[in-house]
Amino acid sequence: MKRFYQTIWGLIERFYWIWFLLLTALTVFLCFRCLGIGAIDSWDEARHGISAYEMIQSGNYLVNTFAGEADYWNVKPSLSFLTVAAGFSLFGYTAMGLRFFSALSYVLTSVFTGLFARRYGRAASLLTMAFLAANYFPFKAHLARAGDADSLYLLLFTLAMLAMLKIRENQQWLYVCGLCFSLAFLTKSFHAGMIAAAGGLFLLLTGELKRMRPRVWAGFLLSSLLPILLWACLRYQYDGTAFFRSMYEADLAGRTASGGLEGHGFPFTFYLTSIFWNFDLIYGFLTLIVLMGILYVWIRPLRKQGTPLPAADLTGILLWLFVPLLGFSLVSTKLMWYVYPCIVPLCLLAAVFLSAFLKADKAPAWLLSLCLLTAGAGTFLFIWDNYTDNVRGARSNALQTFVMEQFDRDGELAGMRVYLDAYDPFLYANTDGWEQNMRLLALMEGRLDCLDGGAEAFLQDDGECLLILSIPFLQDHAALAECEILADNGQYLLLKHP
Repeated sequence: MKRFYQTIWGLIERFYWIWFLLLTALTVFLCFRCLGIGAIDSWDEARHGISAYEMIQSGNYLVNTFAGEADYWNVKPSLSFLTVAAGFSLFGYTAMGLRFFSALSYVLTSVFTGLFARRYGRAASLLTMAFLAANYFPFKAHLARAGDADSLYLLLFTLAMLAMLKIRENQQWLYVCGLCFSLAFLTKSFHAGMIAAAGGLFLLLTGELKRMRPRVWAGFLLSSLLPILLWACLRYQYDGTAFFRSMYEADLAGRTASGGLEGHGFPFTFYLTSIFWNFDLIYGFLTLIVLMGILYVWIRPLRKQGTPLPAADLTGILLWLFVPLLGFSLVSTKLMWYVYPCIVPLCLLAAVFLSAFLKADKAPAWLLSLCLLTAGAGTFLFIWDNYTDNVRGARSNALQTFVMEQFDRDGELAGMRVYLDAYDPFLYANTDGWEQNMRLLALMEGRLDCLDGGAEAFLQDDGECLLILSIPFLQDHAALAECEILADNGQYLLLKHP
């Protein structure tokens, strides 16, 4: 048994770079496979897509707009909109273009974290990447496969924390940490404050604060504040303080107000119960490893003298895990993706502790082999679950598919005025108005002029226009029988005025 275990361990250590490349390829596959197939979601994804689309059309890359007007609902600085616009420029106005840089950001998060974890051993590096590939919920909603700000924010948050952990080796890493904070603010506004809180506590608790020279502080302030100030000065030219007031009211006053913003108020324990109880088992699995690992640090019968990672690193990673978790738990408005940055240190800590245990000389070989095979099989099942649900399970919905089939940006119907009166699977309801996701799809597919009011407004319109109609609704409007049917897929009709 001992020889079998040593053989497996030797293959992992000896062929590290091959395993590393395979895990990178796996992450790329999970992020990009079927990326353009899933239905576009309303709110953040559609809102980012529309603003990025309008930025390209207007040539103004500082002011995010919605329906041609400055957007004071999605009050984030422009960096995340610029990445979506860059995706459209590279891949056209497609769902792939919408989501490309979100997928790339998660791949880079995994790669950089895996490379950093090499300082704790090759096995820790590989386990970190495997756990991040099994990271179910960020693949399901609002991150790796969604065209909004959260994946880029996660990358910048992660880079800031990795730089923070290297400050004790070279204080110039503080500049990198400051720059990542600044870019994170330009991506997701005041959410970046969690980076500052974790970094400040790390410097205080490790004693690095006392060692900082004025020159280092000057460089840090320059890297962390200059990009924000430049953006603020440029943005001020367009609407004065209006946007900044809206940022404060929505992202600080609104989200911290009693009851929460837009119905998302939940109790303090929401994230704890959501991550470790209600959602995918991967998080309970990782948490159990971390808890056992912390006991392993304190109780030493199975290992050599010393700890699996330096005390300063353990302090930094625990701050990385708990500062956002507790900070966002104190805020009344709670959404699952607010604490996605906490999952990266959870994966990292679990990998470090598990790899340290698997190297324990005093543990019997049969126990180590059993733990290695159990952890490997469990992680594989979590990755497979991630793939089947979030990658292979990606689907468009019937209404979006119908629009994609009927319109083309260079087709004869491009630019037409179009009404909608149909069952929308995203809303699970009938609608005669264009939901944000449908509005974005209409812009991307056919440069359509989306008009609300449904069949009634369509019939009263004397101009050349179209109507997308659920077939059962045809009986509610006898006058529609005179319209020309341009398309019929058995569920929806595309009608044109006679």
